[in-house]
Amino acid sequence: MKINRSKKPTNKDFQKVIQEMQYRMMATQSQVNTLTEVFSDFLDFTNKKPKFVEYLKSKQKQNKPGSVKDPEVKQEELV
Repeated sequence: MKINRSKKPTNKDFQKVIQEMQYRMMATQSQVNTLTEVFSDFLDFTNKKPKFVEYLKSKQKQNKPGSVKDPEVKQEELV
């Protein structure tokens, strides 16, 4: 009786997986772009775009780098 062992993935298997991931990422990017356009059009339609931009700027000022809400710390380049 032969024991079934799992085969190691080949390069072709990896290429197929990478290609599938690329297709899915492109589809996701397309959906995000469409959603962004719809949201932008909605803000234009309601004439609230400037108010929303100001709101985003105020939120950005509140989230200081290194805080819990914005954990990314950007260091200045040493000369």
